[in-house]
Amino acid sequence: MNPESSQLFTNLLCMLPFCFVGLFMLGGLGLLMWLFNKKQRPKSQAELDAEEAKMRAVVDGLTAKLRPWTPEALSDLSTDWDASWSKFRRLNVKGTLPGLSEPKEGHWVAFNLNVRAAGLLDGRLLAKTTAQTFFYRIVPRKEITIQVDGALWGSVQPDGTLLDAEGQPIGDARRPDGTPFAFSMGNISHIRDKRQRDYPITLRGRVIARLANPSAQLVNAISLKKRQYPPALTLNDSPSEEEATWLLALAILQVAGYNTQESIFAH
Repeated sequence: MNPESSQLFTNLLCMLPFCFVGLFMLGGLGLLMWLFNKKQRPKSQAELDAEEAKMRAVVDGLTAKLRPWTPEALSDLSTDWDASWSKFRRLNVKGTLPGLSEPKEGHWVAFNLNVRAAGLLDGRLLAKTTAQTFFYRIVPRKEITIQVDGALWGSVQPDGTLLDAEGQPIGDARRPDGTPFAFSMGNISHIRDKRQRDYPITLRGRVIARLANPSAQLVNAISLKKRQYPPALTLNDSPSEEEATWLLALAILQVAGYNTQESIFAH
């Protein structure tokens, strides 16, 4: 091998590691772009159906923990929740909502929240009592549609307006504005949440209840003082069947949806 060829061969060998590094970086960039595009593109109907089937299997598996639903359960529903979760590309929370009277016994509601792994609630929530099944499609700044036992029940608009299944306004449930803020001092973590702690639910011109807006909690934290959980709902009167369904649907959305998501992301 002549000197020029030998030098060229040596130069190529020296450049080989840089070529591998470049290919690795290009591959990593390509993977990130693929994941980003996959996350942004709308899911196909087949993907949505498969996701919903998984959610139903999760919730059905949790229903063995539930107490038989009674009309009195509405005012006994707690703002506490018992759940496990993962939050890689999506936040997936599965768990149950207890009652105030027997918090360690069978719970009232089983649920599975599946939303984008970001601070804004965007995705789906499936929940079930022994009497009813609730399914929510949550689109930020657009609307939240609610199905009850497989049929369209109504929707919640971004300003809190409640629409019935025909799209007619029938009331409002305006959640307090604001976002909880988490910070740490040494080894101690804190959450600052100065929002109003409850808000009224109006249906057909009548304030029928107040819905709790519980402060975000530090999940996975050990506290020396047992936290007192308020009831999810404070009723002004005995609700009708329609009112009770709306109240339960909104309480589940608040506690199993907003509060679990806020608490997990504030941690």
